[in-house]
Amino acid sequence: MNIFSFSRKLGIVTLLLPFILVATASRSTSTTATKQIQIYEYKQSNIKKIIAQNNSTITRQKRTALIIGNAEYQQVGRLKNPINDANDIAKSLRELGFEVILLTDASLQQMEQAISKYNRQLRQGGVGLFYFAGHGVQVDGENYLVPVGAKLERGQDVRYEAYPLGKLLGAIEDARNKTNFIILDACRNNPFTRSWRSSNRGLAVPAQSVSGTLIAYSTAPGKLALDGNGRNSPYASAILSNIRTPGLDVEQMFKSVRSQVLEQTGGKQIPWESSSLTGKFAFNFRSNSQVATPGNKPPSKPVITPSPSTTTTQPKPTTSSVRTAYFRQTPRFNYLGASSNSIRVPNTTYYFTITLPENAQIPLQKLDIKQREGFEKIDFNLKKTTAFEGKRRKKAQKVVIKDITRNSKTKTVSILFEPISPGKTITIGLRAFENPSLEGIYEFEVTAFPLGSKSRAQNLGIKRLSFYRGL
Repeated sequence: MNIFSFSRKLGIVTLLLPFILVATASRSTSTTATKQIQIYEYKQSNIKKIIAQNNSTITRQKRTALIIGNAEYQQVGRLKNPINDANDIAKSLRELGFEVILLTDASLQQMEQAISKYNRQLRQGGVGLFYFAGHGVQVDGENYLVPVGAKLERGQDVRYEAYPLGKLLGAIEDARNKTNFIILDACRNNPFTRSWRSSNRGLAVPAQSVSGTLIAYSTAPGKLALDGNGRNSPYASAILSNIRTPGLDVEQMFKSVRSQVLEQTGGKQIPWESSSLTGKFAFNFRSNSQVATPGNKPPSKPVITPSPSTTTTQPKPTTSSVRTAYFRQTPRFNYLGASSNSIRVPNTTYYFTITLPENAQIPLQKLDIKQREGFEKIDFNLKKTTAFEGKRRKKAQKVVIKDITRNSKTKTVSILFEPISPGKTITIGLRAFENPSLEGIYEFEVTAFPLGSKSRAQNLGIKRLSFYRGL
């Protein structure tokens, strides 16, 4: 190869070299861009999958509801709408994914059993909703839901015959799920209180709160709600109209309910709420933003929704630092007997045996023993009162009595003693000065009080002693 030929080829390569480098760089850039696009699409695909999985989890969030509608009140007559209200609310909630426990015309025992079941289901987590339609009363600032068989001759009868709202709040707090709703259409014109010496209209401001809970009342504290002329009460009708609205936050929903009830009743009825919710919630949710989520810090006190059409300030609930103690399972009044059933026998001991179940979860510290029906009053020598663990014929450790008093007017003896732990049995021995002089059946009623500076009494029922003329 001569020098001229070599120089010619070298010149051609030199001329083509820039184009070769540009082509190579372009190919490299194209490959890199393709890889970046593929990585981006992969990430986007995974993000969509994660969002879909989260939404699926939210959609499957457990929802539990207990619905009670009481209408056939034996003592005061029938209410028109609670059964319809309960059935229609239950139907809507089922359509919105709730597992519903439905009770109509429930006794006190049925209400207690249903709330215990509700508590067990709430312990599995998720959202809880309690709805009650029927009669409700307040006594000494405490609210009570009235079963159909309640006999409320006096205000004092309420704690034995009705279900306390505070006990329901305690059961919800015990379950420790994150989001709860309590809806009470229970402030109707109340015939029970007409014969009482002192009474308050409607329901009271709640004295305690549970974090993550909204309590909705059909009307403002101390006011009455209307039963309505249609199929449903004005309050239930407004809830049914709003509860299916997609994506509507629950607090905004109740504002809409309030506006609708105000319009329907001509301003006579003003629904009211107390809320300590820490997140958003929609009954008919559309996305993650409509599902309640617990906040990092619970509120220090409930947020109160005031009455929109009144200039007076509604009383604000105070969060009591002392919780009301109550038995998670009711003690059993097992036995009543006497050392002698003959009339006029002196120094007879009457034995009252009570068992505190393991599931009571709180000690027993006091008993009230009241003489009810009988031909004459039986007087007891309180200084001779005894208390011991176990049954009458199987006495175990002695129980220290801290205080004992007698109310002659109500024929009630109150015994305060060292706390008895769950799972144990206590027997109280009351020494009568003398058995009654008349033959017949004498009834005694026992009420139990749990340990605590503020405790809720539980009526344990009545047992009978028969006295007869000795041979």
